[in-house]
Amino acid sequence: MAEITRTLTLNRDEVMVLADRTQNTDVGTDDMRVVAYRLLFKLGSLYLELVDPADHTVRSGDIRVTEAEAWLLRSKVQSGDKMASDPLFGVRLLRKIYQVLVEFEAAVDMPLAESDGPAMGSGQREALSLWAKQEGEADEGLQPAA
Repeated sequence: MAEITRTLTLNRDEVMVLADRTQNTDVGTDDMRVVAYRLLFKLGSLYLELVDPADHTVRSGDIRVTEAEAWLLRSKVQSGDKMASDPLFGVRLLRKIYQVLVEFEAAVDMPLAESDGPAMGSGQREALSLWAKQEGEADEGLQPAA
């Protein structure tokens, strides 16, 4: 099964900072070390594409990151990170990373009532009915006076 990924668009300066700050020894467990290696490979590939010492043009490129990679990137950036040309560099980069993390969270599947899961038992139906009745009574109290 393929891992779920999201697109993260980074510019040259962001790639340089993230590639410099991400280390393959950052994390202790073997699983997380694999995450760091894969992420460094992705960042390195984008680094080769965007960073040219002879060309100072700031271009952007995309990488696909897993949720674990996005969290690792998050740990490398602070709101107070600045560049001479961009005093809000850290804020802008964090917003990009958080957007990706929010996309992962929004993709979490929640079971629906119509699902193939177990049917609702009588106790659950009673509790739901009682809750609905209480909600209806509470809503009545919110009605404007006639």
